[in-house]
Amino acid sequence: MLWIGLHFPQLALDTLVPGYGNALVADLPLVVYEGPPQRPVLMALNRAAERAGLKIGHTLAAARAVARALTALPRAPEKEAAALMQLATWLTQFTPAVAIEPAGIALEVESSLTLFGGIGALVKRIREGVRRLGFQALIGIAPTPLAAQLLARASEKNPAQLMCRTRETLDARLADIALAYFAWPPRVTTTLFTLGLTHIKHLQALPRAGLTRRFESCVLRDLDRARGLLPDPRIYFVVPEKFSAQHEFVFDVTNSAELLPHAEAMLVALEGFLRAHNKGTQQVALTLKHSRDHHTPITLAAREPARHAKHWLLLLREKFSNADLVAPVIEMSIKVDALAAFTIVNESLLAAAETGAATTSSVQILIDRVVARLGSEHVWHIACLNDHRPERAWQASRAAEATPQNNLTRPIWLLREPRPLTTMNNIPRHHGALTLLAGPERIDTGWWDGKPVTRDYFIAQNPQHEICWVYRDYRFGEKWYLHGFFG
Repeated sequence: MLWIGLHFPQLALDTLVPGYGNALVADLPLVVYEGPPQRPVLMALNRAAERAGLKIGHTLAAARAVARALTALPRAPEKEAAALMQLATWLTQFTPAVAIEPAGIALEVESSLTLFGGIGALVKRIREGVRRLGFQALIGIAPTPLAAQLLARASEKNPAQLMCRTRETLDARLADIALAYFAWPPRVTTTLFTLGLTHIKHLQALPRAGLTRRFESCVLRDLDRARGLLPDPRIYFVVPEKFSAQHEFVFDVTNSAELLPHAEAMLVALEGFLRAHNKGTQQVALTLKHSRDHHTPITLAAREPARHAKHWLLLLREKFSNADLVAPVIEMSIKVDALAAFTIVNESLLAAAETGAATTSSVQILIDRVVARLGSEHVWHIACLNDHRPERAWQASRAAEATPQNNLTRPIWLLREPRPLTTMNNIPRHHGALTLLAGPERIDTGWWDGKPVTRDYFIAQNPQHEICWVYRDYRFGEKWYLHGFFG
């Protein structure tokens, strides 16, 4: 087995102000605090706060004295848990074996390596996707989930200590890992540090019997789990049936352009959710919250099931280009209730594996964008009906209501009424004698509704090189009629 461990060192901060949002406040000292109301302490801070001289563990009161323009946010554990679930949902597109860890995620990827082009390509996709979701991640690779998590944590100070592919090299790779990375009670780590035991290699050098006698059981147990000497089962994450995501802004947003990076991250998470279900959707409901009782609903609709974040982001850009925000936005949420079957176009094995290209054509994307900009009530198309009679086989429909069907043997341009044609030597004429290219196509139907037809249709060409659609009507003396033109 091979595990990828992801550790999120700034989870508390990224949850409240995602990575793409940090750019907006890069020069503003920003901290996250926790602890009793009487004496809260800093537990996360951005680089501007570090430059101001603040450190983790400082009291909030002391921090405010040092940095006058400080923005302090209370830690939100429930939002951190929701963020890990969102990340886990996105990661299940690569493997169903995804487990949520404290401040991290572990995923077993041995069986997925061939599909995604090897461990290097897979790690690159995961790293880029997590960044687009707005989170900073450290990545470790090892044959056991706990070792992968330890290597991920250690990579912050030693990037070279990042990967271990085999059990034979695992002990050597873990030797220099600090014991502080284990989730042991403070009393355990304090005792170890007092004795000068700071790294795994120090414990490896001690007799196992002595470790068992002198330290709590969690020390030897976790050490053996990391080394693969004890089983370390995980409870795998189950992807929810419906998708929802929301983000509360630290500062009111007054420009729609500032909403797009946050919306993109949510749509990337939605794409991962749909990939995990192997589904698409035709409608995304987005809500902008301006106050407790004031909301702006936005509906993004696609004529065919879609799941790519870029597709939905294009539609949202069109929506925003139509109108400015009616009021500052304090929160944005996205919700999808209905999933739809999604078909992959296997143009090549590599394209299907890497991108999962959809059947959505550029024409469909264009129509979706026009609908998003103008509104579905202003965009119409011709939809086919289940009737063989050409004059009864179509109707005008709103673009968002149905998907048009194409029949290459039928012209798009039909005359309002069929036009009688003259004949010479039994050959129909329209700007000269017609040359029959294809046919006949017999249509003999309509007897049940009192408007029967019995016709033979032909594709014909005249001397002016127009391609015509003509028929011979056997109910009225075998006369010839022109019914339409091919473009």
